[in-house]
Amino acid sequence: MTRGAAGSRQLALFRALVVGTSAATFGSYLNMVALNLFVYQATGSAWQTGVFMALRLGAGVVAGLVGGLVTVRLPRRPVLVLCDLGQATTLLVLALAGQQTRIGLLPVVAVLTGLLSTTSSVLLRSSVPDLVGDEHRIDANGLLVTGRAVATALGFAAGGLLVGWLGYGPVFLVTAGAFAFSATMLGVLPLRFPRRRSSIVEGTSPPTGKADGGTGRRWRGQVVVGVLAAAPTVSVILAVRAVDALGSASHNVGMPVYATQIQPADPAGFVGNFFAVWAVGLFAAHQVIKGIRRRTSGLDDPHRSELAFIVGTCLMSAAFVAAFAGIGQPWVLVVALVAGLADGFTEITYTTRVQAEPDPRRGYFFGLTAMAENGGLGLGMLLAAALLEVWRPIQVAGVMHGAVVLLAVVVAVGVTVGRRRAGPAAEQPDPAVRPQQSRR
Repeated sequence: MTRGAAGSRQLALFRALVVGTSAATFGSYLNMVALNLFVYQATGSAWQTGVFMALRLGAGVVAGLVGGLVTVRLPRRPVLVLCDLGQATTLLVLALAGQQTRIGLLPVVAVLTGLLSTTSSVLLRSSVPDLVGDEHRIDANGLLVTGRAVATALGFAAGGLLVGWLGYGPVFLVTAGAFAFSATMLGVLPLRFPRRRSSIVEGTSPPTGKADGGTGRRWRGQVVVGVLAAAPTVSVILAVRAVDALGSASHNVGMPVYATQIQPADPAGFVGNFFAVWAVGLFAAHQVIKGIRRRTSGLDDPHRSELAFIVGTCLMSAAFVAAFAGIGQPWVLVVALVAGLADGFTEITYTTRVQAEPDPRRGYFFGLTAMAENGGLGLGMLLAAALLEVWRPIQVAGVMHGAVVLLAVVVAVGVTVGRRRAGPAAEQPDPAVRPQQSRR
């Protein structure tokens, strides 16, 4: 079989995998709606609902911190399967438990779903170049974003309907089935996942022995510092990603407040329509990327994908600020479409750029990305909630998303100037450091 034919076959298998992972994403968003509603109705406390969400985000931060180690020390396919089966089992137990037992299980559910879903995301994104080949990375990332868009829209749309129609127990069973389906697809598809490795950064090896806890922690810290220093530009745009997550909290928290102010008769309808159109934009992002690639292969170049990520981030932040500007309904939906397009565009370009780094370095970057996204979103929600007590939603969004735009522009200028001074070969991923990979 020729290399091109083999690559096309792997991409076709990856499409089938995306069907499974999209089912898990659907389960996650359906679960998000059902669990948040259940927590609030069971406890009657907005504070306890917030604590539940914070626990899940905190578990995601922890999973991101250790995600790089997991990509190196453990075989990826079994871990991915176990992550989905773990979530399916957790939700199955929750579905079959009585009301009081369910309430007692909520902290466990928050921690497990946060840990397992984030670990799964880190492993999958870092494995894409091995699964489809470097030449198909952008297409594969586009498929993942497209699947996420469809699953997000269906999960949010089905959440309220299914809870009202079936009740919480059957909905938890549906989500458990979605995760079980994803685990099955991961287990049976003949994709070439990389095996674990004995070292993370060339020239390093993990400490051995049972009494090396302090040494192990120092070694892990040195590895993280080494990974960040090895690709400084990626480290800087990782900081943009973290601030972007913090800024995104302003529209997540502010949208219900704003909708209540301008459409008090049906605020849920306003929010639902906005994010439905946003999901359409997210879905269309892959098509936009494909159109750009038909005209130029520039996005395959790491430097251009960095700049494309910066442009998309600025456009997305500007669109979300405009959404709070009091414009009419048709224009709000146009803004939502632009925000979704830019969101999907930045996801594809950022993921593609990190995947240009040699494995296993990219596994660490994706772990740090997950930590930054969960941590930034959690801190941003606290900050946005506090600011909304004294400011209008557009002011909160303007300040928080404005910080994102400012940082992104500074980074773009800095990266461009730095590359011009260093020459065209600066910070290109070095093929020589890519280890020989054994596959399963």
